[in-house]
Amino acid sequence: MSGHVRPKLLAVICLLAAAVIAFRAGAQPAPSPAGAETAPSCKTLSKASAGGASVVQAADESLQHKSWQAKGGEIQFTIRSFAVIPADASVVVCFRWKSKSESKTEFIEKLPSRLELSSDGKLLKVTTAVPGDLGPQPSDVATALPLVPLAEVRILAIDNKKKELAAEASTAIGITYPLAALLFAIATVGLGFAVLYIAVARRLTHPGILQANWLLRIISTPSGFASLSQFQIVLWTFVVAASAVYVMSLSGELIQITDGMLVLLGIAGLAGIGAKAHSEAQGATAEATAAKAAADKAAADIDAAQKAAEAAAPPSDPVAAARVAAENNVAAAQATAQGTIAVATKARAVALKNPPADQIPRWSDLIVNESVKDDGTRTREIDVARFQMLLFTLIAAGFVLMSVITTYVIPEISAGFQTLLGISNGVYMGSKIVQRS
Repeated sequence: MSGHVRPKLLAVICLLAAAVIAFRAGAQPAPSPAGAETAPSCKTLSKASAGGASVVQAADESLQHKSWQAKGGEIQFTIRSFAVIPADASVVVCFRWKSKSESKTEFIEKLPSRLELSSDGKLLKVTTAVPGDLGPQPSDVATALPLVPLAEVRILAIDNKKKELAAEASTAIGITYPLAALLFAIATVGLGFAVLYIAVARRLTHPGILQANWLLRIISTPSGFASLSQFQIVLWTFVVAASAVYVMSLSGELIQITDGMLVLLGIAGLAGIGAKAHSEAQGATAEATAAKAAADKAAADIDAAQKAAEAAAPPSDPVAAARVAAENNVAAAQATAQGTIAVATKARAVALKNPPADQIPRWSDLIVNESVKDDGTRTREIDVARFQMLLFTLIAAGFVLMSVITTYVIPEISAGFQTLLGISNGVYMGSKIVQRS
């Protein structure tokens, strides 16, 4: 019995051993056929060649050229190749920290978000986002500045048919931090406001303006009213300045201010110049009117004096005497009327030239219009043109800041929105021109 069991047990053990060997053999990758090559990847390192490709300094206006970028932000590389890149080539962008030592971190692959290949196949624009996680920084990471560690970038164009590199280029970019850039932009804006605050505190003497808060002092006119046009100039100046500092801190380059932003600055500047010119013209017109009224009064007084002298020695003819008396009365009435007009125009000119010293600027001045009547009294009313201009300006400024913070680029303002702001500023200027003051 035992003699039959031992051969069977030995056979089972052999079968189990054969199964284990077969399983292990199946788990191993099949050997590559002779001459076969694996497709290049980020982990495949190759030697530099004279006939390769290089990264050149070029970028679309929408992205603006960048040497640095924050994690998650888009960056564009322009690859100039000496060989033709196939139109169906696969493009992979590889990122890893740039270490000073030989110990390198692993590459992280990132697919492009946009590719543009020139007609001759030798110029390739690759747009991609910087990976949000590059792994822990090595202790010996290379840096451009103390707060800007460097990442090594490798761009591969892989020929899918030949399973080989069609083009390869390497470069390095700085990895920046949005929070640090935001703090730098806020510090810049704060410094600008500090300079204005010091200048206002030392140079302004208007009692009413000195009672207002520091921001209202900056946008106040010499008459003691908050100016909407000056508010718009200050707002766009600091919005553009903060945006430029923020983007430059992230990109490491002197970025290009978009045409739309320049147009908005120009619109604000023209509105401010127009408002100031209108105020100056009003004062000059009022003074000229007062001078003319004074001259007319003097002429009327002379005429009245002559008529009074003639009436003092009336002619013997009753008809002629009545005529002289009537002319004397008319001349006296005209002199009185001209005197009233001269007094009123003089009062209006004085009111425009010398506003109340106790006038305190208020935020409501931005949407309230003040006018001076013929007798020099002042009236105030809500101006919907001012409200429209203020509303559209705040919407545009908010959009620009939100876009800059989220996309890390200064946005291009659409032609339609530029026209909208131009119209609102034009309506504002038109309402100032047609009003009496």
